[in-house]
Amino acid sequence: MSKTIVNIDQISDGGLNPETNINEDVLWTLHFNHNGDGRILGKIQMLEYLTAGTSPTKNVHSFKKWDLTTTSGSHIRTWVIVYDDKSHIQLTNKDFYELITNGHRNKERKAKEEQDRIRMEETSNAPPIEPANPVVFTDAKDVGKKITSPSERSQIDTNRENIKKETSNEDFLSSVRKDYYSNPKAKGYEDKH
Repeated sequence: MSKTIVNIDQISDGGLNPETNINEDVLWTLHFNHNGDGRILGKIQMLEYLTAGTSPTKNVHSFKKWDLTTTSGSHIRTWVIVYDDKSHIQLTNKDFYELITNGHRNKERKAKEEQDRIRMEETSNAPPIEPANPVVFTDAKDVGKKITSPSERSQIDTNRENIKKETSNEDFLSSVRKDYYSNPKAKGYEDKH
């Protein structure tokens, strides 16, 4: 809707709103300066754009198109907007169209600001990025390279030998068997039915 509105036709018979797929009593077709297809809006969408376009912000309660005939026979269209505080204004076509366009721009701007705010929150709450683990993320050509230094390697071998000396093979097997076999004292679940 950044294009200029040149005309708004009111469809008094209503119909199916193509954006919401809801049957509405009255629809409005907005025609733009690019001579393409118009955009159809329902009452709720029109009220949202009119409210968002009003400065200072006031909630629009209703609006109505008035076709007036002057004493000389000329036809003039005006739009009356009634706000929630029961105040009202009467606008020419041009001013009414600008109000809707302004409302659409304001809604788009607020939506973009909200998306930017959410994106900023997501990035600020993210954990700091740490360098990739070289053991997991290595190129195939780098597989031959050693990651552990010779001094670290000797310390690892020493620790491995000490662990082997501290625990015998039978201690290890008994601890594994204890977890592997079922508990002979287990009674099972009670049948409560």
